[in-house]
Amino acid sequence: MNKKKVFICILLIILISVIVFLGITIRKMIIIEDLNKKSAKYVNDDNHYEKIINTSDLSETIAEYYCKGEKAVVILTRTDKTTGEVAKLSNYYTGDIANTYIDTGSDKVAFQNSNGLPSQIMVIGFDYGDSIWNLFLLAVTSSIKNVEYQGKDCYLFNSRMADDCIIDKESGLRLKSKNGTEGEEKSEINVEYFYDFNEVDDSVFIEPDISEYRIEENK
Repeated sequence: MNKKKVFICILLIILISVIVFLGITIRKMIIIEDLNKKSAKYVNDDNHYEKIINTSDLSETIAEYYCKGEKAVVILTRTDKTTGEVAKLSNYYTGDIANTYIDTGSDKVAFQNSNGLPSQIMVIGFDYGDSIWNLFLLAVTSSIKNVEYQGKDCYLFNSRMADDCIIDKESGLRLKSKNGTEGEEKSEINVEYFYDFNEVDDSVFIEPDISEYRIEENK
């Protein structure tokens, strides 16, 4: 084979590689953009429930968010697996006014009429700032695979923004991911997400019996 044919073969290989690379990257760009659009509609939903469970060998933290109209409840419960101790913080919101209840097991403290706003539903998308270039870079550095999880068709993402992240194809919402490590032993933290929409019952907004708590003044 002469040099000209060798050169042409090399060019063809390079061209085919570039075409395949661009095809795969464009596909990932389309998937990421589509999932972001699907999940965005849930951000300001005013009737929803969400539970986020962070679990490691050392602890379990459960975050629960209830929202219905101007009322919201945020409940954080942390269990230390090494000691068995459980701590719970509950915020009850009406508009921008909150009542807070803290239960550490050995003490119960309440703060009344604090200022603050509840967290919105924790929809975690892929932030590329509406920049095509950033979206391209994100797609290049990401791997996306089709998987089935809890009977749903999903994508498995790995990127600089997601570690073993499973996303529901239909809703664009995260169902599972990893969130780093904790402790000296670098115990891996696994996260699970659960959602429910338009099903929040008014009973969840009934506050604990204030007589069981020591009331502290806001500072």
